[in-house]
Amino acid sequence: MEEGSVKESNPKENNLVNKIEEFIVQKHRIILIAILAFAFILRLKYMTVNAALWWDEADYLTLAKHYGLGLPEMAAPWRARALSMLLGIFYWLGANELIMRFVWVLLSVSGVLFTYIIGKRLYGKAVGLLSALFLSVYFEYLFWSARFSLDVFVLVVYTAIMFLFWKGYVKQEGNKYLYIAAGLFGFGIFAYESIAFIFIIILLFLILTERLNFLKKKQLWYALLIALLVILPFAAYNQARLGHPYPRFEQQVALFTEEAPQNELSRPVKEIVLDIFTYAKSFPYLLKWPLFIAFAIGLSMFVNLFLGFDLLFKGKNPGLKRDLFIFLWGGIVLLLFSLIQAFSAWIYEPRFIFPMMPVVFIITACGIVRIFNFIKKYNQLIAVIAVIALVSIGIFAQMTFADKLIKSKSDSFRPQKEAGMWLKQNLQKDEPVIGCFMFLPFVYYTERKAIGFTWQNETQVEEILQAHRPQFIVWDWHDPGCASDYPLQRKDKFLPMQAFFIDKEKTQPAVVIFQVIYK
Repeated sequence: MEEGSVKESNPKENNLVNKIEEFIVQKHRIILIAILAFAFILRLKYMTVNAALWWDEADYLTLAKHYGLGLPEMAAPWRARALSMLLGIFYWLGANELIMRFVWVLLSVSGVLFTYIIGKRLYGKAVGLLSALFLSVYFEYLFWSARFSLDVFVLVVYTAIMFLFWKGYVKQEGNKYLYIAAGLFGFGIFAYESIAFIFIIILLFLILTERLNFLKKKQLWYALLIALLVILPFAAYNQARLGHPYPRFEQQVALFTEEAPQNELSRPVKEIVLDIFTYAKSFPYLLKWPLFIAFAIGLSMFVNLFLGFDLLFKGKNPGLKRDLFIFLWGGIVLLLFSLIQAFSAWIYEPRFIFPMMPVVFIITACGIVRIFNFIKKYNQLIAVIAVIALVSIGIFAQMTFADKLIKSKSDSFRPQKEAGMWLKQNLQKDEPVIGCFMFLPFVYYTERKAIGFTWQNETQVEEILQAHRPQFIVWDWHDPGCASDYPLQRKDKFLPMQAFFIDKEKTQPAVVIFQVIYK
């Protein structure tokens, strides 16, 4: 097996390695279908395991219900809205949460497919199949595929755009692919902000491979125009509705200029530098040791890229351009999120680096191929056994960890759903939900407007009660704004009506609904 292609065997040869290589060449479509079917079944297994939506899920799906069903818009103003607009069509057509979860399963599986396509295109069938298999069982991807996480959407869009750019521009197989990539990019940056990083990756790739000659290419200018035409209506909508063409940019600037200097930049330099390596240090945990070893070996593929950079500029080695493309894709995503982690108030979240995981598993697959090619020089049977063992252990480690993680978190937000459904049945038709500021799950389940406050601000609580005179008021353990015993101190005013517990023994209330007593 070789990176870039799988050698076809000589019919006269009848050894084990040639048979395996011939099987991969001739049966790779059957193997791919098996991997996709496996990925699909695995996701179906966990599709309904989560009892309720968590806050981010409720944020985007509440927006989708707003666009599809006319639900009050209660999402944060900086939320990207393009995907919620698209999902709103499903609600408008009558979809329920089960159908939406099934759509997410299909989206997640498409990420596995695109990983295969670009892995195969750049490094051969064996690499494409292995990288798709690894992504299909990657525990973080499985965990978030069971939730409405837009990070799953980002992985799919990244991989699709990068493949279309490679096919349409680099390999010159049709400008239509480049133009589709441009349109998808324009839509994508209004669906999830980190998709904008693709522009940096492609720009650096063009500069390093063509210097400034790419500025003369008409198809690139046409692609830019298409992206702008897609961007314009979303920007106009945001300006008219939210007061800024790209609200997330405004929010991030405010976050960095107002909060980061106090909370982050005042820390010791050593601490900030260590934070830059948070994501890089987490790869043994994310990949688990069997696949991490293969990944580390696969990184050696970039040695020729640095040693032969002059050949890259001269265009004498197409393989170097391929390696540069992959290196920039993974490296820039890792670098940017590492810097954001170190210099902002963001917390460490492995899902943020989903855009680079297809690259990580392509490199891992290349490492597997290199291990195989090295061992087979000495003994072909041992090479086959070693690779099968390494891949099997790696897959088993990912799947067992994913299963424990998903099941351990499956009931985390169940009390919010139960409370939301109770409120939906007991509130008056136009009566809002009154609770703390992280109220979006209640908006989703009650399909009503919400009014937020903090229990710590007793004056604010009293003002809201006087202004709206609600029947019920919500205390939510998940919400920092509810971190107060004020309703317990005022037993004359707040009567516990319903409690919803996080544990089966019903000893830890997570959501309490109080009836308000008016004198």
